[in-house]
Amino acid sequence: MKKYYPIIGAVLIVFVIRLFLSYLPSFGFDMGTWFGWAGRLSSLGLSKFYSETDWTQYTPGYLYFLWIIGKLGWVSELVIKIPITLADIGVGVLIWSLVKKVNEKFALICFFLYTLNPVVLFDGPVWGQIDGLVTLLLFLAAYFLIEKKKLVVSVFFWAIAFLVKPQALAVAPVYFLVLVLRKFKFKEIILSGIAGLTTIFLLSWPFFTSNPFLGLPQLIIRMGKYYSYTSVNAFNIWSWVGFWRPDTTLFLGISLNIWGTILLGLSILFTLYNFRNKLNTKANYYLLFAILSLCFFLFPTKVHERYLFPFFAFLLTAAGISGSPNLLGIYITTSLASFINLYYPYAYYNKNYLFSQTLYDLSESLAKIISFIFLATFFVLNFWEKLPKFKFPKFLPGGVSMPKLPDLNLTKKKEKIILISILVFALGTRIYNLGSPSKEYFDEVYHAFTARVVLHNDPKAWEWWNTPPTGFAYEWTHPPLAKLGMVAGMKIFGENSFGWRIPGALLGVGSVFLVYLLAKELFKDGAIGLLSAGVFSLDGLPLVMSRIGMNDSYLLFFSLLSVYLFLKNKNLLSALSFGLAIASKWSAIWVTPILFILWIKRKNKFDPKLFLSFLIFPAGLYLLTYLPMFLSGHNISVWWEMQKQMWWYHTGLRATHSYSSSWWSWPLLVRPIYLYTSDEVGKMVARIYAMGNPLVFWFGLSSVVLTFFYAFVERNKNLGLVMFSYLIFFVPWAASPRIMFLYHYLPSIPFLAIATGYVLRRNPKIIPYFILPAILVFLYFYPHWAGLQIPLSLDKSYYWMGSWR
Repeated sequence: MKKYYPIIGAVLIVFVIRLFLSYLPSFGFDMGTWFGWAGRLSSLGLSKFYSETDWTQYTPGYLYFLWIIGKLGWVSELVIKIPITLADIGVGVLIWSLVKKVNEKFALICFFLYTLNPVVLFDGPVWGQIDGLVTLLLFLAAYFLIEKKKLVVSVFFWAIAFLVKPQALAVAPVYFLVLVLRKFKFKEIILSGIAGLTTIFLLSWPFFTSNPFLGLPQLIIRMGKYYSYTSVNAFNIWSWVGFWRPDTTLFLGISLNIWGTILLGLSILFTLYNFRNKLNTKANYYLLFAILSLCFFLFPTKVHERYLFPFFAFLLTAAGISGSPNLLGIYITTSLASFINLYYPYAYYNKNYLFSQTLYDLSESLAKIISFIFLATFFVLNFWEKLPKFKFPKFLPGGVSMPKLPDLNLTKKKEKIILISILVFALGTRIYNLGSPSKEYFDEVYHAFTARVVLHNDPKAWEWWNTPPTGFAYEWTHPPLAKLGMVAGMKIFGENSFGWRIPGALLGVGSVFLVYLLAKELFKDGAIGLLSAGVFSLDGLPLVMSRIGMNDSYLLFFSLLSVYLFLKNKNLLSALSFGLAIASKWSAIWVTPILFILWIKRKNKFDPKLFLSFLIFPAGLYLLTYLPMFLSGHNISVWWEMQKQMWWYHTGLRATHSYSSSWWSWPLLVRPIYLYTSDEVGKMVARIYAMGNPLVFWFGLSSVVLTFFYAFVERNKNLGLVMFSYLIFFVPWAASPRIMFLYHYLPSIPFLAIATGYVLRRNPKIIPYFILPAILVFLYFYPHWAGLQIPLSLDKSYYWMGSWR
């Protein structure tokens, strides 16, 4: 009995959590429908339930439960939600029992991964829908088919699932494949067919006493006609056409409804053909159930957002039995995507305290991206065994333990050639067409404008009380180092846009080099350094921010330099670099926690000289950058007042901006920043958007999560440092009172790139599958980042989400 204590405890924990969630606001329309039908059934009976005038288009299976609670007077939200909770927990226990045969520890994890899946938690306990009940019945059908080899019992459970929701048809092709492959005797097949039809007939007959044979088919036909739309809020392929569009619309002379049926049929045939020789493993059996569930959600019209629900139980089971991190990663990714899909209609129809305008806007913006993720998932799952495989790290006893990395045959000469190629690429992409636009744009009207004022030794550059020319502003809200860099560039290259931008562009190339040095130094592996630098060079946000006359490229370079020099035990130089970072932007203060952790890692005794150097030299260097201010006739009191003005500005600013974004949305690349547009001439246009490479951002975020896992399981302090550095530069913005923009995420991207480089190095087979598409996406977006003249048709293709415009 003791061996069952863990799962019993887990069940109790999950039940309490879901019981608490059951008191959250339900989906009002659906819950009202359950209440209304329970009352109608208890007063009119089963045979008079269906009506031509009242909306009663639902198959009979779940109506029995509503009839019973209506008769007993137990109609309440909690009574409706508790059976769904029990069904979800039942599926979780079944998954646990199957995975336990392979890996006892991972089985309990799988139980929690299912029962605490945000989709499973939201659909039943909160929303109040019954997809969990259908999933339990379908899972039992799969269980008796695969585990017990009892076809009759399997079809019986499938028939009940079909009566609860006709979406059970999604997995029916499994039985066709079983029949074709002759997995069962002919007699058992006939008995199974009889059992299924008899179950459906007997359970539906009380509702159709006057028309027992055609009543149910006619009801299902009416149900299909009621939702004659492309997508009923489902983020499937029809979301690209639009939600709630008539699916009777013709395309090439064929209605969209028929096109959906064709695509569904082709996807099913393709999957069945692909799996015809793969049903020798139980994992593939469950995976087949999962893919067919996905097909039914992805390709036909009339689909609701909840039709994907059964997919997750089958996919997690396949992942658990096979021990595949790939399938587990797909499970987690698609769960998050489906939860966003669920939240969209819930928030649209329910403006209760669970409603968030930001989350709703995010869900709406991500619809097309998520539909693409689901489409890609269909193909990936069909060929998952041929894909490069991640490996679960082994649990280590403690300390820094760098696992043996696969041999890449990287000689020092090759490393040098690849590094030079990356740096040349970074330089070329940063200086090409750098002088365009020729005038100040976006915040250059502050930074570059003030740098030009400093160039002419005009004291107004330091006087916040002056009125600037129309369209410009004196930039005194940040320290002056970046503006002095622009002055130096203009003295060398002339007072023009190239002159004030070239220093930031060169520092941007330097940041690519520093990413290489940091990664190589941390992990003592040149390949990780090259991969990290390559990933960083392919992202759009560092590219754009190094091509504009602002201070962010300066901040990034000197912050990374300070960290690298501290790693190399060059404390004085690190302190000076830190001073230059602070003199670029105050947010460089978040370098100090990183340096503190590095100091702790050294396990050195307290060294007063080290701490004094980081107090004296940065402060002295910071003050020195104001030398042009003092030379223009301003004294220390003016300097001090300027520091106070800067503090008041950043802590008291309550402005709004149409391209501002919340800190948590930055890793998701929800809201880029529109920086510049030219006049449209001859259907050509040039625009500049500060945004990341979607592939780098999203794969990088997955790499961050995986690196967290590696760091925790292997207790790898260097990985932990990378993760801490990634977070420390953007999470504190959660407490900021001022408006925020995506470019505030910039200092975190080097560490996202290092995490990505590390994951790629650990799993070298996926390197080409990431790097080559990342290069193509970079080339595709480059005109959008660099302000190149392009056709309007190409420009329109960049706005994958509504929030990207």
